Amino acid sequence: MNWRSVPAALTLCALALYSLPALGQPLQADVDRLIHGSKLGKSRVGVSILDVKTGEVLASQNSEDEFCPASNMKLLTTGAALWTLKPDFIFKTELRLDGDRLVVAGSGDPAFGDPEILQNASPRMTVSDMLDALTGSVTGAGVTKLSEIVVDDRVFDREFVHPTWPKDQLDRWYCAEVSGVIFHANVLDVYPRPGSGGQRPSVSIDPETSIVEVDVSKARNVSSGNNSVWLKRDANENRFQLMGDVRFAVTQPVRVTLTQNPAFFGQLLADKLERSGVSITGDAAPTPGGGGAARTVRVADAGEVLGGDRTIAVVTTPLADVVRRCNVESYNLYAEALIKRIGHDVTGQPGSWENGASVIRMLLSEKLGPDSAKSTIVRDGSGMSRDNRVSPATMTRWLAAIANDSVIASTFIHSLPKPGEGTLERRFKNRPKNELRAKSGYIRNVRSLSGYVIDDNGHAVAFSILANEVPAGEEDQAALQLHEQVVALIDGYLNKDEVGAKGGRDAKPARGGTTRPRH
Repeated sequence: MNWRSVPAALTLCALALYSLPALGQPLQADVDRLIHGSKLGKSRVGVSILDVKTGEVLASQNSEDEFCPASNMKLLTTGAALWTLKPDFIFKTELRLDGDRLVVAGSGDPAFGDPEILQNASPRMTVSDMLDALTGSVTGAGVTKLSEIVVDDRVFDREFVHPTWPKDQLDRWYCAEVSGVIFHANVLDVYPRPGSGGQRPSVSIDPETSIVEVDVSKARNVSSGNNSVWLKRDANENRFQLMGDVRFAVTQPVRVTLTQNPAFFGQLLADKLERSGVSITGDAAPTPGGGGAARTVRVADAGEVLGGDRTIAVVTTPLADVVRRCNVESYNLYAEALIKRIGHDVTGQPGSWENGASVIRMLLSEKLGPDSAKSTIVRDGSGMSRDNRVSPATMTRWLAAIANDSVIASTFIHSLPKPGEGTLERRFKNRPKNELRAKSGYIRNVRSLSGYVIDDNGHAVAFSILANEVPAGEEDQAALQLHEQVVALIDGYLNKDEVGAKGGRDAKPARGGTTRPRH
């Protein structure tokens, strides 16, 4: 359905409607029955179901309690980004000539050089194609010599890793560093293959470059079993070691995070330019406070004023594409870039987790009231931090406020996956009759699902199901099953409402169906 034409019919005149006491709560008995009959043990569960059209609370269970939302945090981040930046916002990464030096000006675009985005571009591109295009823009401008490359990443601060992220997972792709210039999702893709003639395994890498080497001395070839390989990175350097057993050449990359990414991209670009015949001499005048002669590649100094008398390349990404990849694929780096970017745009300072969190809390207060802001803890944008806290009631009121905003509703709702795509690819095999758009969330001991069920007339119900302290095994599966049972219950409610609308509304609550749990 076309949500661009729906919000006017959904618009409510007063936010106060959402804070009125819920009278009747027609789905309450069914929700109580589902939770009581689940095998969640001592897991802590909160549920909120809100009719977006009427503002009626349909059911609630611990709905004002605070829960760790895991990736449901992305719903707050992407909604805040759309409200702050507006749906027509475009990220721009620019290459500018400033005399005899090249300036790369970043905008915090998480899609810059992301191979998944490039595959869907028109024309379709590889990472190598993109680097060739950037290099070609320099040589095509008649440049044969540069004094230096300066990477201006100051749209964000240089706290690349959140202090509450799990220390033992910082080399995993989902903990990629967050920087003002992001390239290739700030990860290195490594493709191991077995060696021949008694040689060690070998690797190819993407982005392809001579500035990175992967030590394979501790990996080995095996003639039976499966590949069992992983990568280790030095804590503060882009030095990598392949570990484990290699039997077959891989088609899906072994992925590892890169560090100091703005400087890494500058070095990557310099490597490409030099191979294309552009010399980079390092003979620029020293920058004030720079501590000596200019480096061949460097990041901008604090307070440094950079010019640019000629823009030779601009790479753009619409915000709508970023929000959709963030929510459909639950891509953490995208959410973290968004929270820092809204912090930058509102404060005029380098975007940080602190000022981005302040923007989200400001919007919670503005859209929902100060109590929602006070009870919500925002530590990061993606939900990787276990310190985030939000209540199911705040989540559904947030979703309702978005659905009733004619400017952002369509972009936001269509950024959420449907069953069969993204993080819902293997869930909801028993599809609801009505449209389901929802964001799942998982970190250890946390299972969450929040979103909308929408009928053909645009009647939407917002829901949030947050489960914490969920042990692995039977309880974890029970949490997934509860998600699907609650969605089936809402689906039945909307179906009955539709039937009632045709011949006198039947206000009796629909009984919830049961579906097998899906990841």
